[in-house]
Amino acid sequence: MKRLLLIFLVGVATTAQTQAQEPPPPPKMGRMQGGMPPPPPPGERPNIEAIKVAYITKELNLSAEEAQKFWPVHNAYMAELKKARQENKSAELAFEEQALSIRKKYNNDFKKILNAEDRVNTVFKLDRNFNDMMRQEMMKRGMKPKGPDGKPDRPELRKRLMQRNRTDSTIKKN
Repeated sequence: MKRLLLIFLVGVATTAQTQAQEPPPPPKMGRMQGGMPPPPPPGERPNIEAIKVAYITKELNLSAEEAQKFWPVHNAYMAELKKARQENKSAELAFEEQALSIRKKYNNDFKKILNAEDRVNTVFKLDRNFNDMMRQEMMKRGMKPKGPDGKPDRPELRKRLMQRNRTDSTIKKN
């Protein structure tokens, strides 16, 4: 009888112990806030546009109504920039002039949606910052970034972009 009671108690204790253990912690979901998501499993290509939408939506703190109006305008803006880039592959200055006129054109459209000049300026900065983050992430992963013409990125252009970002970040701090 004592043995049966002892076996019963050991069984109950073992069962209670396994049920009381904490479940394993969830897997880490990427890097610190503001960073890029972890690399995808082999064979899966990330949807960079979806990552960009999530990044800009979060940083601008867009409401559902604002996002519904904002993204079609932003997509049209990006399409015009892409077209200008393709038309001026070898003429950097011509592209920059055309890009500036496109930004001025969409500045008013964004202002109607976002209702604040500083948020509109943030849109342009976020686009630039996202592209720079993607370029840096590609370099970390050993991939060679490509320029708008499909050729490997030009180091002098990359250096100029990095300098511009440093200047932007020092302006924010002051």
